[in-house]
Amino acid sequence: MDLSQVFYPESVAVVGASDRNVRYYVEAMVEAGKLKVFVVNPNYKEVLGIKSYASIADIPEKVDYVVVAVPATQTPSVLLECAKKGVKAVHIFTSGFSETGTAEGRALEEKLAEIAETSGFRIIGPNCMGIYCPESGLRFANDQPSEPGPVAFISQSGGRAVNLVANARLRNVRFSKVISYGNACDLDFVDFLEYLKDDPKTNVILGYVEGFKKTNGLLELLKETCMKKPVAILKGGVSEEGARAAAFHTGSLAGSARVWEGVCRQTGVIQVEFFEDLLDLAVGFMYAKLPEGRGVAIMTNSGGSSVVYADVCAKYGLRVPEFEEETQRRLRSFIPAAGSSVKNPLDAWMAFARGRMMDALDAAASDRNIHSLIIELQPENFHVYARGIDRRGDMAETAIASCRHVVDEHGKPVFIVVNSSYYHETERAMAKFFQDAGFPVFSSLQGAVKTISKMYWYKRFKDARG
Repeated sequence: MDLSQVFYPESVAVVGASDRNVRYYVEAMVEAGKLKVFVVNPNYKEVLGIKSYASIADIPEKVDYVVVAVPATQTPSVLLECAKKGVKAVHIFTSGFSETGTAEGRALEEKLAEIAETSGFRIIGPNCMGIYCPESGLRFANDQPSEPGPVAFISQSGGRAVNLVANARLRNVRFSKVISYGNACDLDFVDFLEYLKDDPKTNVILGYVEGFKKTNGLLELLKETCMKKPVAILKGGVSEEGARAAAFHTGSLAGSARVWEGVCRQTGVIQVEFFEDLLDLAVGFMYAKLPEGRGVAIMTNSGGSSVVYADVCAKYGLRVPEFEEETQRRLRSFIPAAGSSVKNPLDAWMAFARGRMMDALDAAASDRNIHSLIIELQPENFHVYARGIDRRGDMAETAIASCRHVVDEHGKPVFIVVNSSYYHETERAMAKFFQDAGFPVFSSLQGAVKTISKMYWYKRFKDARG
């Protein structure tokens, strides 16, 4: 499906914008500087310094894309104007349609779909935030990054689309396209997935969906897409309470958890439980290769956490195998017996403090039972022992060089955990050092473990199907 007219317009009109109402659409797209932006509001001569037209018909130039932010009852008449103007795509921000659960709301939404079908343009929405495409300049918030990336997000929730993009900035994740599609009276999750499947600018697809309106060919589409690129979806409404909430939120009919689990197993969709998991997976797929097996080496600086960490790995289907005897022999040569251990998880702070991090990681990565490495860093230790930002940077550079050696020489992925800390400045600086160096960084060991587990599951799915 060709949706280029949805993602790559040359001109946009925001209908209903004022200095107070949906001004952020106007500000965001003007700030991006890539689109011609028009304002339509008969009650104003000017909005945010931009000439305001009384109607779409009054705009003297062509209009490719329209954002509609007028009351629900006025929306059909705006769509008829769009049809006459030759508009190619319409994003309906307005709510008050099928999600209300009323006959009037459903009838209004059906009317929108009818107008679109007879007129030939496509609708995103209603009841949604619309499209964020950095490359074209489409935005729904003025602080969204202008630089594109390889991740796409298809979301039935507008709030979650805004939130994920905002949080992704701190994780060095950038997007090719983000779609908030709401009630989906025309374009649905399936339509956007079909486009992104073949989009050369998208390598990872994330999704939040409450219900599928178009199900013909859905399983085959999911399977085809997953064989090309990873697809991770959070499915809302899999419980009775969640289904009821979905009906009120976007008017969607949800399905059972068991059915959805079966769909994921059959098609290769990576199933997640929380929104945080989506971003963790984006980080993993962007910055690490797929692990070849379940074996994980954990490097920590707290021996007291070892038992808990092993339990976390077991919970998510990973193994924390004992190091081979040769690995332990190498580690013993520079890690003192007192206060440390050469078992896995490895209490490696003494190795790090003595400048032997490269040796410790190389020994662990050489082990045949190890397929990926998790390095846990405590901001407190960097704060206390580094004595200032300059020295902190020196320690980070040493750690980065050691991690890069593991990836380059052994071909095994390295995952960094920077725990939350009272020393917030140090925490953020440490995370940024590793992010800028191209490593996946997580705020908890559980997040890293879940990501490794799901990446390995995805690898096995693809390998089993050739």
